[in-house]
Amino acid sequence: MSKQYLPAICRLLLCLLPLLSAGLPAEAQRRLRYTDWQLVFLEDFDTYRDVADMAVRSPWQFAPDNGPTLWGNQYEDEYYDQAAVSLRDGYVYLTARPLPQPRTFAFQVDGRDTLKQLHFESGWLSLKPGFGANPALGDTARWAGNRGFQYGLFEIRCRFGGGEGTWPAFWLFSGPTEIDVFEGGAGREYSNTVHYTPNKPARHESASFQAPAWKDLSADFNVFSAIWTPTEVTFYLNQRRLRTVPASRLPTFPAPATVIVNQAVLTYSDLATWPTGPDGPYSSLVVDYIKVYKVRGQP
Repeated sequence: MSKQYLPAICRLLLCLLPLLSAGLPAEAQRRLRYTDWQLVFLEDFDTYRDVADMAVRSPWQFAPDNGPTLWGNQYEDEYYDQAAVSLRDGYVYLTARPLPQPRTFAFQVDGRDTLKQLHFESGWLSLKPGFGANPALGDTARWAGNRGFQYGLFEIRCRFGGGEGTWPAFWLFSGPTEIDVFEGGAGREYSNTVHYTPNKPARHESASFQAPAWKDLSADFNVFSAIWTPTEVTFYLNQRRLRTVPASRLPTFPAPATVIVNQAVLTYSDLATWPTGPDGPYSSLVVDYIKVYKVRGQP
């Protein structure tokens, strides 16, 4: 989930694409088949007693490596905290809420001390540094601390929380490469993106989508998938192909990428459009499972 680009900016990069498969060409209606894939990682959140147990036994951490927020985007307005993560009935909830008082986050940019006021608490999951890479699966770590999976089929089943200014995402990050399997909007909007940073300036390719009026992605669960190979990245929604980004057009870097899911909040959020509970406005990205597959019979 790039912190240098906003969903609105991404939407300007390519023309809007329809969600309904009926409006897509035959190639775009190609279904995702699992026959050639072997499941190598499954997180269904069913085995933890509570979040404290999850903090100890799971492969997940509850904030980015370098602090409670990602400071690279000036419009990002959330403070990630374990308190914003909850478990219920086999689902994990990453819940954004306005803070009673803003929290000050201190960081440095080009050696200069900088302060940022954050107005929301929210939830984040990413693989712990100790997760590492697995050479038996063909994953080759290229630098100290590199972790996650190198190539494969990455999948999440989730429900958006809804509300203007919420920014849920499921993404892969290695540093040189970032693959946003999805970045969501208020309920009907989402995009996917491939970023490649070794080139200067960094390169990326985005496509944005909008569900029809009767299809609110915050009303039901949907499955977002991406197949990442040395030659291409292909995106799917509910097993139907959306698009492919070939490496000939935008390459990816051959190194393991960590798996991240989070519920970001933007400074221009409109709380009047958020769901309201006993404690006020909130928006929960609800995750049923996260899966990673590798090509069957190949490391």
